[in-house]
Amino acid sequence: MLSKDYTTELLGLKDVIVKNMEETEDFIKVSIELERKPHTCPCCGKQTQQIHDYRQQTIKDLPMRKKTLFLQLRKRRYHCPHCGKHFPEENTFLMRYQRMSKSLREYIITCFSQLRSASSIARECGCSVTTAIRYFDRVSYPKPALPPVIAIDEFKGNAGGHKFQCTLADPVDKTVLDILASRRQEFLCEHFSQYPMEERKKVEYIVMDMSNAFRSTMTLCFPNAEIVADPFHVIQHINRALETVRKQVQKSFHSHRRIYFKRSRWILLSRYKDLTEEERLQLENMLLISADLRQAYQLKEEFCRMMELEDEEAFRIAYGKWQEHVIESELEPFMKMLNSTSSIASWYRAIKNSCMTGYSNGFVEGYHNKIKVLKRICFGVRNFERFRNRILYIAHAS
Repeated sequence: MLSKDYTTELLGLKDVIVKNMEETEDFIKVSIELERKPHTCPCCGKQTQQIHDYRQQTIKDLPMRKKTLFLQLRKRRYHCPHCGKHFPEENTFLMRYQRMSKSLREYIITCFSQLRSASSIARECGCSVTTAIRYFDRVSYPKPALPPVIAIDEFKGNAGGHKFQCTLADPVDKTVLDILASRRQEFLCEHFSQYPMEERKKVEYIVMDMSNAFRSTMTLCFPNAEIVADPFHVIQHINRALETVRKQVQKSFHSHRRIYFKRSRWILLSRYKDLTEEERLQLENMLLISADLRQAYQLKEEFCRMMELEDEEAFRIAYGKWQEHVIESELEPFMKMLNSTSSIASWYRAIKNSCMTGYSNGFVEGYHNKIKVLKRICFGVRNFERFRNRILYIAHAS
């Protein structure tokens, strides 16, 4: 009857003979040795089977049953009768001059693709935090190629001496391309100038929030690209104007009604089509109190309906009517949107591109939440290169 050594399969080792196994409360020790076979001398290239001596080597392997696993290897050293050199036998699970198995090293690096701290990984794998970080630092990502559509947004990273970092992503394929060390204009210009102009001219669209600094920088670096305003930030400007009107109106209320309006503001900010019958009745009661609040709400709803249009001519007509209604309302928060430098009017073309293309920064904003979780778990990351590689490693592994 054929027998099979399942112990070696459990350990994931090839051509290994298990001699003994010892288990305590803290660790498991497995005594092993390799099969004796002819070896080629690394000096003269001739084969030999002569053994010079044996040596014991302790190797740390993947944890088993939440216990540290040690492999006690009885390692041979061969003697070459042709050139007189001595050399160790070959194996597939340990690199030269190492005391940690290849599988454990690979597992440590793989653990960094999870939202975990380095101390948690080191504790599980039975090594120091410095060792775990040293292995992960071998992971690096080169400068990526630029896709036709780029999304860029900032987040608070506090790494590498800069308060804010930037995420560069592909909103079509939903992939993170790169993490930039700073959001400053001079840094972004220097970074993108490293790409040849021929490659930068192939970029067709750049999706961003309504930041004048981003817009001027990207227009300079990518001469053929159209700016696309993220629809969430566009609607956010409208909601802020509506909130300003609500706060002005509720100042004249007594405390009970003022608290009610503050707690029910989400009804004003929600789309009318998404409200239930009961919520619509509650909205109507709120709008009956103030004509200014009713006008502000109608302007908000009209703008949201305009953002759903996909025809360029229909969008142009709807925007013209919305402008007329804003002027007729004489509401100061909405009038500012037609005059200020960061206004809806100055971003008209970018907003129109958003409606025509359907591109947004939603994927980037969602990934920023994951970055914040990583920062909180790790209690902050100071080394920017390690921070960048960790973010990209998590993004590419998911």
